[in-house]
Amino acid sequence: MPAQRFQRLPTLSFDHFFTDAEVTAYVQRLAEVRPELVGLSALGTSREGRAIHLLTITDRATGPAEDKPAYLIHGNIHAIELSGTHAALLTCRRLCQDHIHSDLLKRVAFYVVPRLNPDGAEFAVTTSGSIRSRTDRSQREPNTLYQEDVDGDGLILTMRQEHPNGNFVVDPDDSRLLIRRTTGSRPPFYRTLPEGMIHEWDGTDNIRVEGRSFDWNRNWSYDWQPEPAQSGAGDFPFSEPEMRAMAEFLFAHDNIFGVLGYHNGPNGVLRPPSTGSDADLDADDLKVLKDLAEIGARHTGFPVIPVVKYRRDYQRDVNLRGHFHNFGYHHLGLFVFEFELGTLLNSAGMGTREDIFAVRSDQDQEALIRRMMKWWDGQKDRLPVCGEWTPHRHPQLGRVEIGGLVRKYMAGPTLTDLKRIAEGTYRFTLDHVARHPRVVIEEPRAEAVGGDVYRVRARIANRGEFPTHVSNKGRGLRRLKGVRIDFRPADGVRLLSRTGHQSLGHLAGLTDGRELEWFVRAPSGVQTLCELRVRGGTGGNAAAVIDKP
Repeated sequence: MPAQRFQRLPTLSFDHFFTDAEVTAYVQRLAEVRPELVGLSALGTSREGRAIHLLTITDRATGPAEDKPAYLIHGNIHAIELSGTHAALLTCRRLCQDHIHSDLLKRVAFYVVPRLNPDGAEFAVTTSGSIRSRTDRSQREPNTLYQEDVDGDGLILTMRQEHPNGNFVVDPDDSRLLIRRTTGSRPPFYRTLPEGMIHEWDGTDNIRVEGRSFDWNRNWSYDWQPEPAQSGAGDFPFSEPEMRAMAEFLFAHDNIFGVLGYHNGPNGVLRPPSTGSDADLDADDLKVLKDLAEIGARHTGFPVIPVVKYRRDYQRDVNLRGHFHNFGYHHLGLFVFEFELGTLLNSAGMGTREDIFAVRSDQDQEALIRRMMKWWDGQKDRLPVCGEWTPHRHPQLGRVEIGGLVRKYMAGPTLTDLKRIAEGTYRFTLDHVARHPRVVIEEPRAEAVGGDVYRVRARIANRGEFPTHVSNKGRGLRRLKGVRIDFRPADGVRLLSRTGHQSLGHLAGLTDGRELEWFVRAPSGVQTLCELRVRGGTGGNAAAVIDKP
């Protein structure tokens, strides 16, 4: 393939977060300029009618994606965590760019969903409003504030209003910030609300904020618990259409051997478990998880953190029900990971463990924000992280000031840092994928036995590092199918063996090969004896045509 073709790949700019239209344009262009590698389809449709883009990336000249071991990447399940979209798109672009000097896409397929939550992300990127995955505003309640761009500047920020019972005062060290009121605080005191309007307000201070909030990373099926046991869980596992589309895809593709998710939070390489402890995992599986996570740490500089330990130091271990990690391990049987790509605090030089998780009080957290703002003031070409407090006459509340921190920029690392980080996560992906199962047919051959009878032989083996059941947990799961052989005699050829089709069960990694043989009768005018088709699940499919010797 001519090297100059790679110059036609669309540039992935790291100067702003993408709207849905920009994501759509980018993936369409990538598929347009690399049709031999990239297929573009939709995982499904969001509640608001947006396509959930799915890129299938493989070298089609060596077979369709469904015949190869496959790795799935998803990003932006949480609306404000926009960095995940860029990280996923960088992987897509790099796979295409690197194909000229790599055989990876000849052997493996990638399924990439760069923005699993297009509706929530669109709200976040266009308004910077506060949202987890989805907020139900379909039935508006009295005395409830719903976010809205009140002052018409294109952003949804924070409203502060002087109030005798306010919880905040202006930070004496940085007037852009608010800090918690203490016994020694002096007025004016402020209450804060998201920028918006109050539905059917009765004029009292009893103002609720927004409707029901959904967290799609609590909507997976394993150990799902309803609210209030698990906030944001939804009505039932995969109750959200976007999540249901993802689940249906995962269970319809038994060639998937690994999954990676992208998030924004204090940076870290996250691994299972998301409830309980390491003792709940198979010991051999735990070793693999730790080994792979350390590879991610080397490529990114992030700490490795089990999900249950992803918390501040003084807090108890978390138990996240219906979470991706436990679903991926217990229900899919796979080694799954999430990269928390970081926040602006990380870009400002604060460590996840050393600083962010070491916070023990409001005052500690406020000190981190001050450090961040001081760092930000010294940056060139800086994004508008903090809006100036601007007076505004609110139609209901009267005099307020609108400003404060801009959520979409606070939630992730700087875009400059993100590009470097995404390169590291891409390298981790390559190392994880390199361990894929690989089911092959070796030495297919035939020999004459006598007369018109022939013995057909072949070795069916797994030459990949992972077994076809991937993890020990996956050994008994129906989703992870064992190796099956379809023996198809050619026209005019009669199978003499008791059975042609066989099930080998799972094959261990690297050294597990099974010698198989069949006997057939073929008349003298027939040259081709049979076709062997092997369905290898996570190890991919293989086929061989066997002729007379």
